Amino acid sequence: MTATRYRSAAWALLCLLALPAGAPEAQGTHPPSAAVATAPADTAHCVDADTLDLRRILPPPPPAGSREERAELDALLRIQAHRTSQQAERAREDAKLNVLGFAAALGHPSGLTAASLPLTVALFQHLAIDEFAILGPAKREFARPRPFTIEPRLHPVTARPHSLSYPSGHATWAYTTALVLADMVPERRRQLLARAGEYAYDRNVAGVHYPSDVDAGRLAGTALAVMLFSCRPFEKEEAAARVELRNALGLR
Repeated sequence: MTATRYRSAAWALLCLLALPAGAPEAQGTHPPSAAVATAPADTAHCVDADTLDLRRILPPPPPAGSREERAELDALLRIQAHRTSQQAERAREDAKLNVLGFAAALGHPSGLTAASLPLTVALFQHLAIDEFAILGPAKREFARPRPFTIEPRLHPVTARPHSLSYPSGHATWAYTTALVLADMVPERRRQLLARAGEYAYDRNVAGVHYPSDVDAGRLAGTALAVMLFSCRPFEKEEAAARVELRNALGLR
């Protein structure tokens, strides 16, 4: 990894950690629909739970039955009480892990489609393999139930996940994706990181994650992105996808 790339990764980390946790920016339009980017059942190609053990990075979630947990549940109830139909719809859309959900943050060009960006879509499918590899052990270690299983007054607007709650996989994916896209298109870094915050916050809006789950996903996603930036196979694949994406955006 070159000194320039180390500086890029460090700057991305600082920018991300400077964002208000869970503070979304409203978007005027929805990104174009595209097939959800799902990873095949395969081993991580850059990072696994041995090279990035989230259990050594993340703070434990608030204990079950604690005041801190109750405060988080009350916060989710307040979000639910003020949830608009537009917010609920966006939360349902953002439940889909789709890199083209960042299209608006990239300027929302009409040419940004899965068919026109095969290398870019493949890059983020491969990224998902690494994410899945590190999340499972962490979720099992912390073993936090979903908030709607603890607070019966919570009524999620998306499907109720069967997986454990901490850290948020969607938030992890959103921040890793935003940081990688920002590495490819630094001109849109601010918009991309704001969109990641929106993706993550929508898990609270949906009623399926505690705020601290999202905060942990933010840290996990940052750590994963930094690890990917030091992986030669990923760097090579990202370089090719960068050319493709920037051409689609009309950037040189």
